[in-house]
Amino acid sequence: MIIFLNLLFLHVALTLEQEVKDYGGGIQKGDSCFVAENYQCAIEYYSEFEADLVKFDSEEDKLKYHLNYSDALYITGEYPVALKNYEVLKSIAIDAQNKFYYGKAQIGIAHSLWRMTDNVKSIEEILEGIRIFEELKDTTHLIEATNILAGIYVSIKKYDIARAYYQKMLEYAFQTNDSLNIASNYEYLGIVDCFQGKYQDAIGNYERSLAINEEGDNTFRLSITLGNLAEPKMELGQYQQALALLYKAVHIQEEHQYRSVLIYSYYTLGEIHTLTQAYDSGLFYYDKSLQMMEETTETREKEKVYRLIAENYAEQGFYDKAYAYHQMHSVEKDSLIALERTRQLEEIKTLHDVEKRNKENQDLLIQNSEKEEKLSAQKDLIRLQYVIGFLIILFLLILLFLAVRLYRAKQTLVIANNSKDKLFGIIAHDLKGPIGNIGAMLNLLKIEPDEKRKSQYFNYLTQSVQNISVLTNQLLSWTFSQKGDFIFNIEKLTVRDISEKTIEIFDYQLDEKDIKIVNEIDEEFKVLADENALLTIFRNLISNAVKFTKKGGEIRLKAINEGAYIKIDITDTGVGMSSKVIHKVLEGKHIASSTGTANEAGNGLGFSIVIKFVKKMKGKIDIESDGKSGTTVILKLRKA
Repeated sequence: MIIFLNLLFLHVALTLEQEVKDYGGGIQKGDSCFVAENYQCAIEYYSEFEADLVKFDSEEDKLKYHLNYSDALYITGEYPVALKNYEVLKSIAIDAQNKFYYGKAQIGIAHSLWRMTDNVKSIEEILEGIRIFEELKDTTHLIEATNILAGIYVSIKKYDIARAYYQKMLEYAFQTNDSLNIASNYEYLGIVDCFQGKYQDAIGNYERSLAINEEGDNTFRLSITLGNLAEPKMELGQYQQALALLYKAVHIQEEHQYRSVLIYSYYTLGEIHTLTQAYDSGLFYYDKSLQMMEETTETREKEKVYRLIAENYAEQGFYDKAYAYHQMHSVEKDSLIALERTRQLEEIKTLHDVEKRNKENQDLLIQNSEKEEKLSAQKDLIRLQYVIGFLIILFLLILLFLAVRLYRAKQTLVIANNSKDKLFGIIAHDLKGPIGNIGAMLNLLKIEPDEKRKSQYFNYLTQSVQNISVLTNQLLSWTFSQKGDFIFNIEKLTVRDISEKTIEIFDYQLDEKDIKIVNEIDEEFKVLADENALLTIFRNLISNAVKFTKKGGEIRLKAINEGAYIKIDITDTGVGMSSKVIHKVLEGKHIASSTGTANEAGNGLGFSIVIKFVKKMKGKIDIESDGKSGTTVILKLRKA
């Protein structure tokens, strides 16, 4: 039983989730219809579900849905339903503390009430909307709200007050480059002109509005402007032009089901047909206008249409029908008059409040203007402070940059000096041995009686001079190439060639100490290294091996592949190194140089240079010795 209930609950949850998802899809479709100005389609999708069942992504989405739904209902003339939905939007906006949508709800409520002929309540609601958008400093919607207030003044025949509002809002629209409201206010001024019988002025204002609306994509506004432009042309007897404009307007309004404006377009068409004695066509359009009134519950113009029908029948000689419609007109007019009278006192009070509020609004606008001027001056001062601050920061950054450059130059100079010292040490270290050999051989030549032996010394001397010449050229050219720290030119080198060039330098010492040197390094081994640096490494390592190997000893060189490296072993049968000395040497610490097995002198510099060069070429070095019988230096260089 429990499993069954769980399954049931899961099914219900999934169903609800699917419904929510479908509702979300319905809203998206409704939004698409709304954007395309297909408002009846939007209403069909929006009205398919209860908004409380929808899981909106945000409060903003929920408010936007209610606003679009309400606007679609208003545009299609369903004023009572639109009013109800605007009230819902207002409630949600208040709960969400969203002033913008609260103001939009006030505009919608006021507009709907006005269409339903409740001028007093409409004024109260629109004043609150104006207050909200003044507070938000939202000029676009302030113009929209104020235009509704002006429209109410038009409906109660306060044309001069209405014109003043429209003209002021037109100026605001121009100041903010708001083309939509520029077009709207030209049109509203045209309406006032029409009511005051200024038909040429009305045509001029309507045509200005039409030119802007034709460039835009708001078909609702365009259709209204076309219909309004037809009215003064009709009054001036330009019937064909008026009909062409009205047919174009009606085509758009019927396509998009703009029922609220079709009321006016239909009865204006009926009026023109009646004036041109096309009486049946006139009656046809009057009937369609009345039908739209029934559908939209907007009855303000019903008495006028009844009067127009009565005039149509009278011109045809159907006086009984004309009398019947004249009576209907009188009843409708009397009911409107009675309704207006019951609200007259309230309107007088409301108009007084409006005037008072307008005065307050003007004062607020002046105060806001003064505040904006002060704020602008403060902003200019803040901008100046920002500029000065930026320049100070820029100056400090430049100083910091120069200080860093100076520090780096100093460091480079220190490194360069150290490198030069080391280079001089290398030169001294590498040249000292060969030069010493030459001196020793010259001394031997002085005292050697044996001519054969002298000839051998001459051969050694000649070879030594050649070797020292080559070595000097190499060291000098390398020295001049170093501008700061040691710069290596990495290339592929054959280890066997480097080792052979090095061994040649030590021929005399090897012969003098009767040391056998065995080079087992294969020709195939190639490494990535700097030639001068690698020659320096081999000279130092072989020099040390010769120095600390006793007479009759042996030095052996061999190499093997070891992963990414070529491992080179230089092994001697000398006195060996203690673990303590090995540790210091590998750490690069300076150690006091000791004399060789034949009392050869040294400066302790060689091994520190070797370690530095090996690391620079991304190689490795190690030393193995038992401290008694020989040393093996293990050199690992990157394989080429």
